[in-house]
Amino acid sequence: MGNRKTLAAVLLLAAFFFSVVPSEVHAQSGSSGYYVMSLDANVDPGVVNYVTSSIGDAQSAGASHIVLVLNNFGGDGQSMDSIIQAMANYESGGGQLITLVGPLGASAVNTGAFIAEASDKVYMMNGTTIGSANAVVATSVTDSTAAFTTFMQSLTAYFGRNGTAAGLMVSEDASYSASQALKLHVVDGLVNASSVADALGQLGVPSSTPIQTEGISAQLISILSDPNLASVLFLAGVLAIMVDLFHPTLVLSAAGAAAIVLALIGFGYFGAPLSALLLMFIGAAFIFLEVKTHHGVSAIGGVVVFALGVLLVFQNTAAPAPVQSGIVPPSNVVSPSPVTYGILAVLGVVIVIGSIYLYRLRRDLESRKLGLFEMKRMIGQEGVMTSDLKANMLGTANIGSEDWTVTSRQDLVKGARVKVKETDGYKLVVEPV
Repeated sequence: MGNRKTLAAVLLLAAFFFSVVPSEVHAQSGSSGYYVMSLDANVDPGVVNYVTSSIGDAQSAGASHIVLVLNNFGGDGQSMDSIIQAMANYESGGGQLITLVGPLGASAVNTGAFIAEASDKVYMMNGTTIGSANAVVATSVTDSTAAFTTFMQSLTAYFGRNGTAAGLMVSEDASYSASQALKLHVVDGLVNASSVADALGQLGVPSSTPIQTEGISAQLISILSDPNLASVLFLAGVLAIMVDLFHPTLVLSAAGAAAIVLALIGFGYFGAPLSALLLMFIGAAFIFLEVKTHHGVSAIGGVVVFALGVLLVFQNTAAPAPVQSGIVPPSNVVSPSPVTYGILAVLGVVIVIGSIYLYRLRRDLESRKLGLFEMKRMIGQEGVMTSDLKANMLGTANIGSEDWTVTSRQDLVKGARVKVKETDGYKLVVEPV
């Protein structure tokens, strides 16, 4: 009963925390009409949360212009689609979204190139780069360079820029410096500034406008939404609870439940299919069944089913929403890393071997407890020494038709009648009758 209450409390606290944290609001004055946010991270569900909530804040503050200071080297395609969709919704509502590739040395490559070209206006600072967007094709559902090239061309041309040159960023993996991108009209302008603050000033942004950055909630989502980490957390949680079934403790139950809850939250943000989660729960059920079977077969089967669920998670093929005039970006998947395979394999072996070991350990402990209980019942019974015994040493005696290891505080000879006075561990303490 105590364990169930603990699990319920953990689930409620986790649900409350993550229902509140992602709604973190960024303070921003909309009096100037500008809202500035910085995106300097790989694109993932946490960044999606940050960008979409920031756009919502800007709309609430009445900002008619959003400036995205961009430095991005990649990320997952589905999150990129979500960000582009959020940008399109803001732009279709009458707002203007401007991307500034900066500061000095920054890049808008891979997913960053697509995000930049989804803006009304794109500006680059000196010493920045845009392009090299072919890497996203390697993990696509269709694995089609042509599909991504068409998407980039359509997206860029929609905003009146050079779709042909932009398409080469995908088909030929081309990259352009700021001056090259301006000459090819892949971007709308070059800002000659040494700092982001100066560049923003040249774009008409008041100096008092703060630059919003990714908050704690988005960072937590970024961490948890990694399917590699979520898979490991889920299996580690199952292992902790299984250990607790053999040797009940509140700490392991709470830790295991918390790990599973965090994993499910991460899978939710990643968009894991329900069938994958169902397979993982079935695998967990087989692992827990090992508590009853004790032969390792159930644990092995559970680990295999769980692994199939994990692989299905990585085949997430949710269709993205169309953006701008029916332009639809190709969907992407994320592949499990070798480290994930290694960790899951180690945890799987630990679960199988550990379940067998824990069962045998518990069986031995129960056997010992039963043995000690049986020895207590021998107190007061009489028997005969079957060996000589020196004081405080060990000897044998037949008591209750069984041979026992005995000790005594005085010398005893073979054949002497004795009576059990007390027990000492697994020895009987006897005295002469």
